[in-house]
Amino acid sequence: MAKGKPYFKEVDTKVDFPKLEEGILRFWKKDKTFERSISSRPKSKTWTFLDGPPFITGLPHYGSLLSSIPKDLFPRFWTMKGYRVRRVWGWDCHGLPAEHKVESKLGIKRKRDIEEKIGIKEFVDACKRYVNQVSSEWEWYVDRVARWVDFKNSYKTMDKDYMETVMWVFKQIYDKGYIYKGLRVSLFCPRCSTPISNFEVAMDAENYKDITEVSNVYKYQLKDDKDTFFLAWSTTPWNKIVTPALAVNPKLTYVKVKQGSENYILAKLTLKMLKKEPKFEIVETFKGKELVGKKFIPHYDFYKIEPGKRAFVVIGGDFVTAEEGTGIVTLAVYGEEDLEIMQKENIQLVMHVDDEGILKKDVPKWAGKYYLGVNKLVNDDLNKRGLMYSEAPHTHTIAHCWRCGTRLFHNPQNAWYIDIQKLKPQMKKTNEKVNWYPAHFKHGRFLKSMEAAPDWCISRTRYWGSPVPVWECENCDERFVPGSISDLEKAAGRKIEELHRPEIDEVVVECKKCSGISKRVPEVLDSWVEAGSASFAERHYPFEGKVNLKEFFPPDFIVEYTGQIRAWFYVLHVIASALFESPAFKNVVVTGVILGTDGRKMSKNYGNYPDPEVMLKKHGGDALRLYLMGSPVMKGEDILISEEEYKNQVRGFLLILWNVYNFFVTYANLHNWKPPKEKLKPKNALDKWILSRMNGSIENMTKNGFEKFDTAEVVNFAKIFIVRDLSAWYVRRSRDRFSHFNDDEKDRD
Repeated sequence: MAKGKPYFKEVDTKVDFPKLEEGILRFWKKDKTFERSISSRPKSKTWTFLDGPPFITGLPHYGSLLSSIPKDLFPRFWTMKGYRVRRVWGWDCHGLPAEHKVESKLGIKRKRDIEEKIGIKEFVDACKRYVNQVSSEWEWYVDRVARWVDFKNSYKTMDKDYMETVMWVFKQIYDKGYIYKGLRVSLFCPRCSTPISNFEVAMDAENYKDITEVSNVYKYQLKDDKDTFFLAWSTTPWNKIVTPALAVNPKLTYVKVKQGSENYILAKLTLKMLKKEPKFEIVETFKGKELVGKKFIPHYDFYKIEPGKRAFVVIGGDFVTAEEGTGIVTLAVYGEEDLEIMQKENIQLVMHVDDEGILKKDVPKWAGKYYLGVNKLVNDDLNKRGLMYSEAPHTHTIAHCWRCGTRLFHNPQNAWYIDIQKLKPQMKKTNEKVNWYPAHFKHGRFLKSMEAAPDWCISRTRYWGSPVPVWECENCDERFVPGSISDLEKAAGRKIEELHRPEIDEVVVECKKCSGISKRVPEVLDSWVEAGSASFAERHYPFEGKVNLKEFFPPDFIVEYTGQIRAWFYVLHVIASALFESPAFKNVVVTGVILGTDGRKMSKNYGNYPDPEVMLKKHGGDALRLYLMGSPVMKGEDILISEEEYKNQVRGFLLILWNVYNFFVTYANLHNWKPPKEKLKPKNALDKWILSRMNGSIENMTKNGFEKFDTAEVVNFAKIFIVRDLSAWYVRRSRDRFSHFNDDEKDRD
């Protein structure tokens, strides 16, 4: 065979995959391959994808890289099928994550200092500056895992256009009757002085901590019987300062027992909690309904009872059980069920703790002290007064703030809520239209958390965020809720350039009802409202005339980790159901969580995970894609990060594929072979077999992998074909044939 210049470039057997990837990335950028992959597809044939924007704080870790890879994999697959797939990056800017970072930079220890020492304007400007200092390192990481995404035209939730769409979303939901203002109990952070959504806490198991502290059985003397006491169990001494009512279950059986010189009333099923000595005897048995209406003497009575309000009385409540405690519950406004029944029964409401967790000035003995700091003081005082029956250690799980780590408490707030209870039937319907992968999340964790969800507190008593777009009249009950900047400008008679605080707070409008002055309510929106509006806000819908809702909503695909089942997936679902009675997405992939090498959450403080930058430079992005996409984490299961598994992708797959390519190039150049223009028609049985296996693998990867959103199957089929069929069978059994290849071979092709 005549020798000529080799058609194929020689292969370096000592391949450096990370270096090879760098060359490919440079080529993609120079060639504008990604941009052309979109522009070359028809506008009429689209596949839509919604990217959950990451918080602008911090650097990428394995968790953010995990979600980035399927965000590339599936859009790339549909692009290869001829679809135009828009992929725009976004940044989540508002809320506590950014505020907490800025507070640390400014040395702020308490929320009050923002207004009293810094000023809202300076603080918000500092938040803007911080958010605008976006690290380019994010782009480096995303590029290195070969994700195609438009960084250049990325949106930020702090953009005026984005915020205007959020204003429109609020207006639509408000007008439909799903938003209300009311006194409700929410989880509350005394450090950040703001409500915290229950799903924000539920995102991360480490936000819940087991704490052991005392539990107590308190004695409440019947008003007409100085020797008889109700026994009530509690783990919160600080709110025993205000107990305007006790609750019993009308259907439970209660007993009056004599023990020593005193009589005690408690549920019959809870007698085991009584002290062994002195011996007690049951002197009377009755249903709980007979206790309803009885009066007791309060432990503390410093607060006023408003005319027409009830106090220091026993009321009935079906929520009371005999499973824990005594079957008698102390009521205060710091419990969701407590507040609800107290409002229903017209019980005096008393709030003795301020938004920083400090006891208010009218509280005797302990005014000015932190609420948890008075627990022992209250118990000591009641013990001295003979109003304590028993004390014992008790371990329970306590929620902590997802940003600052402070212990949360349940606090009544006159705040803005979305009426989830009214929306639930519709939300259940729309969920049925969604394809979940793995499928068990659909009627499992997502449905169950939805069914148990309280009304969503969507307002925050903070500064850095989209404003609650409500103007309330100072003279009457009239409200003005604009649905656009234009609406607000017409009402205010002025140009609106800024939607952030404090500028938006200075905008006043005339009340249409009484011609009085209407001012904006002081709260900002929960940043999750912005996240839940992403489908519309990233496109500035409905204010961009060329944007057609049906062309992008609901999106074909979203993906995030299990924590977002109760967070981003949930808020998207709420807003889509409220706006359009529609599912928020068509297909959703739920990944598991990547834990550190020790099974804990990955943390630099723990040093429990290999540096992703080092690993990407050492083993490359393709190896990470193979490792994560082929692991159980893509089936919603948690995994421990493993450098060994990461490294094995190079040895067990990439090098094998590279060696196959090297084998091909070596013999193609040796025999001066190059691809013919006409389609190959193999005659050799082995050639026919490998082509058959290749086509079968492609079909399996497509139908049982990509189209079912099962990346583990995609990787599995790819490895079976490359490692077993192509390398171990075809190449090994073809070596002798190719080494003796000559021009006379009939099966040359």
